Amino acid sequence: MAEPAHSSLFEKAMAVTPIGPNTYSAWLDPACIFYRTAAVHFARKQSRAEPIALQLSFLRRTLAGPAVLTVQEIKIGTRISTIHVSLSQPRNNPGPAAGTTPEVQDEKDHGRELEVKVVGYITVSPPAYEVGPAVTGPWQATLSPPEVDFRALAEKGGDGAWVRNQSPPPGLFAAGHAELFFPVFTLASAKTLEDQVKGVVEQWARFTPGGEPARWSNEAVLYLADMFPPALNRMGAMEIQRLKQAGAISAEAKAGPFWYPSVTLNVDLKTRLPAEGVEWLHSHVVTRMLRGSRADLEVVIHNEQGELVATSTQVALVVDAARNLKGREASERL
Repeated sequence: MAEPAHSSLFEKAMAVTPIGPNTYSAWLDPACIFYRTAAVHFARKQSRAEPIALQLSFLRRTLAGPAVLTVQEIKIGTRISTIHVSLSQPRNNPGPAAGTTPEVQDEKDHGRELEVKVVGYITVSPPAYEVGPAVTGPWQATLSPPEVDFRALAEKGGDGAWVRNQSPPPGLFAAGHAELFFPVFTLASAKTLEDQVKGVVEQWARFTPGGEPARWSNEAVLYLADMFPPALNRMGAMEIQRLKQAGAISAEAKAGPFWYPSVTLNVDLKTRLPAEGVEWLHSHVVTRMLRGSRADLEVVIHNEQGELVATSTQVALVVDAARNLKGREASERL
């Protein structure tokens, strides 16, 4: 069997196993478990339907380790179907011990009380209903990233106008599975707080699960929709500005580092990628407002040809990183 475009490592990370008519088990890694659960569920029904939209709400912290996904069929149709999926893990799960295999951890968790961590609605449709030409609106006029030499990016780590991000933010372990490239002018020099707040993130990305080059698949697009380190830095700058304006810290004081937990995530998949995947995808990321430490994120993803691949909107909080890091092992921080 040929290796999937997104690599065998990523395929293993998002594997789900049926354990009942509407329930599935998984071992949580930074992967697209909800997409794969929907795809496997409809494949078991002899349907070729695939996800076209996801609406997720993050209720509680998820941890690396075993999880149970439960599917409720809300509406099953010929063209459009909708399911509700809940992801549960053992209550107060301390995370897997070092060197523990999924099978051993599953045995330890057997019989423990499960707690719902994430819930979502997933809409699916057979690919056959989405063939043919597409008509686009004027949105492309607002996206004008600099020209890019993809060969130079892959071989040299930059092309003069674009440069590779060298190190992800502390604690953002999932960022290590992609190479992200940003315009040089956005990284060239230290900026004022106001400049950081007003910045718009443009990035080209290549998928590298486990540090090995792969290609973007439909599932991997869900990972990219939530991967934009400079946009997090911008939200941090917005929170610092808010704290200063509110008088919570002095004008000279520095705040942070911050933690950015997602509250909701909505993704609309617009163009299905080919089975062989694609090497490069571009993300345009903006935040319109932060109030009360709650910010919005809008992500627009397109391919090398300028075709719209996906759009995403997200609500995230900006909170003191100490709440996330204090007394927790690295294996718990997804």
